[in-house]
Amino acid sequence: MAESPESDVPASWMECSIYQNYTASEVLVQGLAGVINQKDVELIVRAQKKMLQRFEKTNEMLKNVNSLSATRLEKAQVDFKKHTQTIEEMKKDLESVFKRIRVIKSKIAAQMPEAYAEVTKQSQEPEGEEDDEYDEKIKARKLQEQRE
Repeated sequence: MAESPESDVPASWMECSIYQNYTASEVLVQGLAGVINQKDVELIVRAQKKMLQRFEKTNEMLKNVNSLSATRLEKAQVDFKKHTQTIEEMKKDLESVFKRIRVIKSKIAAQMPEAYAEVTKQSQEPEGEEDDEYDEKIKARKLQEQRE
């Protein structure tokens, strides 16, 4: 029969031992407590408490930011839907306007074909002026590149 580890230790030692009522982990902790400086332990505990307070504050701040962001997101979504509807209505309105313009053009072309042809001919000819200085510079550069 195999002997237990306790059988190697004399029975009188086990009975007199101050550790007989403790578990092995408790004995280890007690042994380490005697080796470690108590002031160092207190410093570590204070540092941990300070970090815990900081983490709790940070966590609270993040909760506030999260709730604020959620509120703003909901408002932005509502605004986005409203703006989308407005743009869709504007698009329908513009399509209606362009359709009416095409109808008017076709009526004018049917009623006065010569005048309509003259007007469309003038509107298709490019004007001699550019909109702004930038366009003029681009045009000048392109002409110079074509010459080279």
